[in-house]
Amino acid sequence: MARTNKRRHREGKFQRGSVNMQNVEKAVRNLRAMGEHVLQAAKSALKDGADVIVVDAKSRCPVDTGKLRDSIAAVDVADGAAYELSANAKNQSGVAYGQFVEFSPRGQPFLFPAIEANVDNVKETIKRAIQDAIKHGGSYGNNAA
Repeated sequence: MARTNKRRHREGKFQRGSVNMQNVEKAVRNLRAMGEHVLQAAKSALKDGADVIVVDAKSRCPVDTGKLRDSIAAVDVADGAAYELSANAKNQSGVAYGQFVEFSPRGQPFLFPAIEANVDNVKETIKRAIQDAIKHGGSYGNNAA
């Protein structure tokens, strides 16, 4: 390898590169911007996935008054990096009863089956969003074409 470089240098084909602080700072800014695009793409895809799970859980939820179904929600708990899925309907006494429907022996699970049915698709959606953001330098759903 060293001989090849020396020969190229003698033949005038060897180019030396230069790195200065301005180039490094620009590269760091570009990497940070790319990281922010990737993070925002992943967060957007996660929100979309949480919304899909909510819709699925609502379709699985047993309905009497509709209060339990209507209480199913995905709540952002970490600036878009995590969502808490819940069903917090309360009866007339103020007792939340979603967990009884989900977990009791006579209950009809709706939240965990919805999560299990969709988790692989959500993961794949996030993975594609990250790949698109890296490849296109944009964010999920915007200019990833």
